[in-house]
Amino acid sequence: MNRPIPGQSLTDEPRNYAWERPPEITDPNEAVKYHLDRVADPEIIDNVFYALDMGMPVKTLTDSMMTGAVAKGMHNIDVGLIVEPLIRRAIMRIADNAGVDYKETFEEKEVSIEERAARMVRIVESTPEEERDAGYDFLTEISSNVQEEEQPQEEPEMSEDTMVEDKPKGLMAR
Repeated sequence: MNRPIPGQSLTDEPRNYAWERPPEITDPNEAVKYHLDRVADPEIIDNVFYALDMGMPVKTLTDSMMTGAVAKGMHNIDVGLIVEPLIRRAIMRIADNAGVDYKETFEEKEVSIEERAARMVRIVESTPEEERDAGYDFLTEISSNVQEEEQPQEEPEMSEDTMVEDKPKGLMAR
């Protein structure tokens, strides 16, 4: 219910949101450094390990990180698409070195979109009050960025009864 109304961007003040302005980072190398510095923060990495241990895939985590950075105006979508695989591999390598079990992605039919979002909310809500630090804020930000994937729509079956040919109508039908 907190979404923009269609056409609102045409009536709002220009450059009102961070993503409507030029990004702060345009170089992919700087974006990699930004994300790695952020993840390397001890207050954040322990929460990242916690989320991975609770079953959140690394791909979902990094996709959410990129979405959040685009929303804040740190970099654009293109830079996010370029650096996401590098950040994912770095997080997996850090998790391997720390001995944390993780999944790279969800299996095709393993978990529904609703379950993915619910799982992320449970991870955030299960963090004890005394452990809510910058890492908690990081997980809260990521949980709000979990995007719903579009489900493919099935084509309705056409039977012989529904395949009635419409006769042309209007001025050009003559």
